[in-house]
Amino acid sequence: MSKTKTQPAANKPQVVVEKKSPNIFLIKIFLVAVVIMLYGQSIKFDFTLDDDLFYLKHKSVQQGIDGIADIFSKGSLNQFDGTTGVQPYRPITLTVFAVQKTLFDNSPSAAHFINMLFYIFVALVVFELLRKLFSGFHIYAIALMALLFVVHPIHTEVVSSVKSMDELLAALFGFMAWRFFLHEDAEKNNSWLFIGLGSLFYFLSLLSKESAVAFLIIIPLSVIMIQKKEIKTSLKVLIPLGLMTFLFLIIRHNVIGISTQSKDMAILENVLNASTSIWQTTATKSVILFHYIRLLFVPWPLTWDYSYNQIPLVNWSSVIAWLGLIIYGGLFIYAILRFKKQPLFSFLILFFFISSAPTNNLFLINGATIGERFLFVPSFAFSTGLIILSINRFNINPKDFSFKNKMVFTGFVSILLIVFSVLTINRAADWKSNLILFTKGVERSPKSSRAQYSLATEYLNLSESITDTAEKNIYLRNSLLHFNKSLEILPENKLSHYNSGLCYTQLDDTAQAILHYRKAVLLDSAYIMATNNLGVLFQAKYQFDSAQKYYEMAVKIDPNAKKPKNNLGDLFIMKGLYYSKIGDPTTSISCYHQSIVYNGENVFILNNMASLFSSIKNYDSALYYLKKAEKIEPKNLMVLQNIAAVSFLSNNYLQALEYANISLSINGNLKKSYGILADTYVALGNVKEAARYRQLYNQSK
Repeated sequence: MSKTKTQPAANKPQVVVEKKSPNIFLIKIFLVAVVIMLYGQSIKFDFTLDDDLFYLKHKSVQQGIDGIADIFSKGSLNQFDGTTGVQPYRPITLTVFAVQKTLFDNSPSAAHFINMLFYIFVALVVFELLRKLFSGFHIYAIALMALLFVVHPIHTEVVSSVKSMDELLAALFGFMAWRFFLHEDAEKNNSWLFIGLGSLFYFLSLLSKESAVAFLIIIPLSVIMIQKKEIKTSLKVLIPLGLMTFLFLIIRHNVIGISTQSKDMAILENVLNASTSIWQTTATKSVILFHYIRLLFVPWPLTWDYSYNQIPLVNWSSVIAWLGLIIYGGLFIYAILRFKKQPLFSFLILFFFISSAPTNNLFLINGATIGERFLFVPSFAFSTGLIILSINRFNINPKDFSFKNKMVFTGFVSILLIVFSVLTINRAADWKSNLILFTKGVERSPKSSRAQYSLATEYLNLSESITDTAEKNIYLRNSLLHFNKSLEILPENKLSHYNSGLCYTQLDDTAQAILHYRKAVLLDSAYIMATNNLGVLFQAKYQFDSAQKYYEMAVKIDPNAKKPKNNLGDLFIMKGLYYSKIGDPTTSISCYHQSIVYNGENVFILNNMASLFSSIKNYDSALYYLKKAEKIEPKNLMVLQNIAAVSFLSNNYLQALEYANISLSINGNLKKSYGILADTYVALGNVKEAARYRQLYNQSK
């Protein structure tokens, strides 16, 4: 008996078992968890480094949301230190800080938490952008690209430094703009929503930090090289981006103008400013480019400062200069020659070149020799490229993520992620406080004059809160140790000379203080603080002529500066007191007259002038200056009682009675006022009242 094979009914549906797709939501949760693991510690950190610049000491930011209008109408440094002319224009960054100020005051914990939160946003946007750029890749490959970006140690400065919110916002808005321009609807002629959103976010990116202009080229280039669209599609992207760039430049120009401000410490900030030849400049630039590549592959040791003379000037005899040239030249040639055959790698190379161009000193000399924060956006190319390169190297199918060398690939990527994560956690901890950050900076950048100066300044600042003299002196000595090292590296560092003067002043070593202040003034004849302090030191030594010389120099530098003008006024007071003491009232009065020129609102000077005129029986002049003092401080008891006394001496008894009684109406226990009243009533022949006030005089303290 044969078995009959049963056929399924024609109308019975087939059951197809599909492979379960990875949960994208869980991947995003994992990315968030990794960020918190790496940077959660930062919530306990203090403000550090340049956080004063855009936050703590920025006048507009400190007004909170009330200062936002001011933020958009001025350069971003103007309300920090009065900078005019060419300067950063980053109103979106400052607006975020202003809102933080209103909501959380100056809480460092809140500021660091918000930085971490924005880094989470960047991570999630990068993940979504990668999904769109490499839609043919398996989601696990995309996740690894995003994860490598998140754990890269080069990002520690951006996340851990509150001031680096500008980098976070520029990257966040730039990546969001890129993602919107890649949206399917942005390609339709009848849909401008996503083009509009992309343009808006690009504009916000520019208003966060100027280096975001790199996206002007990156986004259209990706449309051609990654999405393989036609040139006209790329132009549809380029035109709105170009319009936003033009609008930004117009606004920026109208706000900050074109006038420049001299930067006399440019050498301290960027070693290229000390170059003396084109060969030296080009070779050193090549070294700088090499270090930018090295920091991506070997992010250790990391430091906040690479300035003069940590990365020294070199000539083309330097091996590293040639390495930099060969690496960059080779990558550029590869990107051009393989533009069509290997568009993915070519694009990532060009992305790195374009995104780092505004800050890597290749075309324009930047405000820093090297800055780790400048690799924040360029590291996107490294993280993406390294994973793709590994996929190719281990013969992995990027579509279904199937491969034979599973253990080897997994081991390689795992080790890389673990090492980078450990480095990130350790490096992030360095940003806990300025003392830790600057100490690590000196350890890792021992040849940097600015790193030594910054640690020395931190010791000096810490000494101000110490009351114990012995302990205070230890901090001051530590401060001087690093100021001296700073000056060994760069003898022209006027800041180190100035602050050395402050240290020696507090250590009562006036000779050394004067020596360093004078060196600072020789280096910068317009250094008003050093000039003023020289006047203070000479005044303390009763060397009036030298003190007057330096005060007048300071006033000449800035006629509106209050401190040297007040000090000059005080100097003439001191001279006036000196000549009064040795019995020369005429010269003393002359000194007081000069003092009034610089500080006409000083009641003490006016009172002393009156006392001197009274001593030579010039009562009219004495009363003139006392009445001027009264107008400034109507309830000053010293002035009121002296008006009463001088009025009595000039036989103006009614005025003497009036002012003595005014004094007593403010304070009913004034011995001098009772005495004046008693003497005045004696002069008026009113014995009864004179006796009454004499009794009150004797009873008062």
